[in-house]
Amino acid sequence: MLFRSLECRAAEESENRFEISFSSEAPVNRWGCREILLHTKDAVDLSRFAPGGAGSLLFAHGMDPRYGKLPVGRVVRAWLDEAERKCRAVIELDTDDPDAQRLQGKLERGMLSGVSVGCKVNQWLELAAGDTSPDGRIEGPASLGIQWTPYEISLEPVPADATVGLGRAMEIETEREANSMENITRNEPGTVPAQSAPAAQEAPAAEDPVLAERRRAAEIETLCRSFGEDPGTYIREGTSVEIVRTAILDRLSRERTPAAGRSSAETRGGVQVTTDEGDKLRAAATDGLLLRSGIAVERPADGAREFRGMGIQDVARECLRVSGENAARLSADEVLRRSLTPDSAFVSITSNAANRAVLGAMQHAPTTYQAWTSVGSAKDFKPTNIYEVNDGGTLREIPQNGEFTEAKLSDAPVAVRQLITVGKMLSFTRQMFINDEFDLILRMVTAHVQAFQRGINQAVYALLKANPAMLDGEQLFSSAHKNLGTAAAPGTDSFSEARLLMRRQTEADGVTRLNLSPAFVLCGAADETKVEQLLHSLAAPEGANSGVANVFRSAMTPVVDAELDVDGGAQPFYFAAHPSLAPTIEVSYLNGVEAPTVETETDFDRLGIRYRVYGDRGVTLLGYRGLVKNPGKA
Repeated sequence: MLFRSLECRAAEESENRFEISFSSEAPVNRWGCREILLHTKDAVDLSRFAPGGAGSLLFAHGMDPRYGKLPVGRVVRAWLDEAERKCRAVIELDTDDPDAQRLQGKLERGMLSGVSVGCKVNQWLELAAGDTSPDGRIEGPASLGIQWTPYEISLEPVPADATVGLGRAMEIETEREANSMENITRNEPGTVPAQSAPAAQEAPAAEDPVLAERRRAAEIETLCRSFGEDPGTYIREGTSVEIVRTAILDRLSRERTPAAGRSSAETRGGVQVTTDEGDKLRAAATDGLLLRSGIAVERPADGAREFRGMGIQDVARECLRVSGENAARLSADEVLRRSLTPDSAFVSITSNAANRAVLGAMQHAPTTYQAWTSVGSAKDFKPTNIYEVNDGGTLREIPQNGEFTEAKLSDAPVAVRQLITVGKMLSFTRQMFINDEFDLILRMVTAHVQAFQRGINQAVYALLKANPAMLDGEQLFSSAHKNLGTAAAPGTDSFSEARLLMRRQTEADGVTRLNLSPAFVLCGAADETKVEQLLHSLAAPEGANSGVANVFRSAMTPVVDAELDVDGGAQPFYFAAHPSLAPTIEVSYLNGVEAPTVETETDFDRLGIRYRVYGDRGVTLLGYRGLVKNPGKA
């Protein structure tokens, strides 16, 4: 809905008909962006105001409790005034409606001075700072409505711009002898009535043909020179200015539309075409809900900070308004019912916000397994055997005309990968909607996602602590696997032993040395201070002589996790090689999708929105060669 001051005059010698202008190219700031509706033949669709159309005349968009949503009259016809860049209409007030007659009296006395148009913008053209519109008239930053449809005209008692009105507008018109603002010019009784309004889409009276041709040629030449086009062909063939503008716009849209994901600096000087006002609403409202819930948004969409101050009911009402419904006088229950359709903008916004909360929760989950485990992918939930190459330690020499030998897999699998599904369901209820508690949903989604990550973390460290038997019949940490150290506290000796054990690990052939070294030391919170001292001290921490260098300073990355703490007795600690050199524990996901999925459902049985958060994951022990355990010392 765009508000303007009202230009109004008597039409066709009828007491209850008035000619008004109801829209122009004056900019309106909305959601933090300057919006301008273009007034050209290609931009404005006045079909709803054609005879038999659905366009209506309201008062205050049907939000006034006295007048309500019933029309106070009708739109007789509407047309585009290209010369003034305005849309005009002849309206007729209902003579049988006392309320409409009250409005007519206020129009005649100049007591009513505002007009507003309810419209649907089908396509926007985004101009960045420094850009200009294809016709060179408008400079960015701005959003240009290049395809829009007005669907109702409202007499408005409170115009958006308080600096304009009947008195000021009349003064400007007297001084400049031009209708430079949308104002009231109602003829006083006894004066000559204004000329009848033209028919729908009819242009103003034609000017002198020679002057018109000169003006056309000059405008085309200026337009083409500004955008590197040759004006000669257009001028010779009698092409209209609007067709030239459209041709230039099409070319710029093809050649200069920025690729998705580029920064504003990279797209400077280009234009971007978006579709539907609803896209802007969804982006701004989604970011606004996230900001309101305390979730950081790196680059909030235009208008997000305005939505940050809105309640969830306000967001729902704005969604209904953009879809063409008037929700100003609806109860909270009615707003919720109308918003709970599967394809509604409101459901889309809440779903988008929940999914964005998933990404934030993934980044900030207090888990550590990601540092040293490998990542895998499975295409289904069936158990999958994992084999290893048993003679890949060295590449053999191939004599001239010799044959390649084929690498062999181990006869028996070393591990079995299998995924499981975990998840929970939560509901955004009618009570939460009325109480404005959507932030609870985002917090619950965040908690569930972190629980998903925590479950993986627990499963990974449970494997280390359980020391399970592997498919070869031996325990993960054992003398047979040569990866079990002598019980000791974290220190130079225990670290040296672990490094030696890992260095001497061999390939499956039992001969080829892997020459691995620990990249990570894994310990519980009880040993955190000792390990940190050992990895950051210049001198050996346990040495009496400060001149003895600490050989393990910055040699490994400490990974501290409370899951490794034990209830009593000796506190074990572990060493792990880099996962790219020796796979140990793998965390796998269905088709590589690491983030949990959030799905939204609305149905008739529940007055609200249900969300289910679930994920597919598996934790698999692949090998022992990149792991060493020290049982610790009590």
